[in-house]
Amino acid sequence: MSVLITGINGFVGTILRQALEKKGYQVYGLDTKSDDSRVYPVDITDQAAVTDCLKKLSPEFIYHLAAISWVDAGNPSLLYSINVTGTLNLLSAAARLARIPEFLLVSSAQVYGVVDEAVQPIHEAFPISPVNHYGASKAAAEHIAQVFHSENHLPLVVVRPFNHTGRGQNPHFIIPKIISAIREKKSTIELGNLSVIRDFMDVRDVVDIYIRIMERFPEGEVFNVASGIGYRLLDLLHLIQNLSNSSLDVRQSSSLIRKNEITKLVGDISALRKRFNWKPSHDMEDTLKWILSE
Repeated sequence: MSVLITGINGFVGTILRQALEKKGYQVYGLDTKSDDSRVYPVDITDQAAVTDCLKKLSPEFIYHLAAISWVDAGNPSLLYSINVTGTLNLLSAAARLARIPEFLLVSSAQVYGVVDEAVQPIHEAFPISPVNHYGASKAAAEHIAQVFHSENHLPLVVVRPFNHTGRGQNPHFIIPKIISAIREKKSTIELGNLSVIRDFMDVRDVVDIYIRIMERFPEGEVFNVASGIGYRLLDLLHLIQNLSNSSLDVRQSSSLIRKNEITKLVGDISALRKRFNWKPSHDMEDTLKWILSE
């Protein structure tokens, strides 16, 4: 099978490519820069370039990972251009191919917004109501993709990943930021609100379920990709320090505390369990040990 990964050189894309190639799939990619013959240097906001590339490759399956992927992105115009217009360009190009590829849209748990803790873990049927531009961009991409599914018969599955981490993640994100500070033997670190609760999982489990979805492809479905377990960020900080025999003096920075802070975000994964008999293979301690041993 010919597979195309957008954002192939990114954190998840790199690990996904390795896993797919190990299974024998023919993998191609789109990314902003490339010196790899199988990775095409295409800006997904360039409609003509995206269309030409998809015509040339005619993939059987598309993993759409390319995005600005952090909540605090400081340029909303660029965020919407990549996450919304870029997605629109890919969907349009895919829908015009002689054989329309199956399309996995990677959305985000941020589409749910602020959810009362009494109704968590959050089920896929819960209404989406984003409270930041990143979540809004992903919600818009979902709506656009659903229209292509209904009007253009584009085979579609949407996944809403919750927080995930692993080797190679940008230190902009909290777990690699803490680990980077420890490796650099820093004595202090500036962090935001450590009382918030997030559902974290291992990127290897994320990649595993993405591939399972591709291989069975329950068309039209939406799935949370999560562990179902909420971790307080302060507890994760303590666990990292214990595993690494280190200590950091934490200074809370008001600039790192978000407006419209989501205090808890934990996903219900019963749909994945029912459909794929699946659950994550790695607990958080295992994941942190893997990162720390790099």
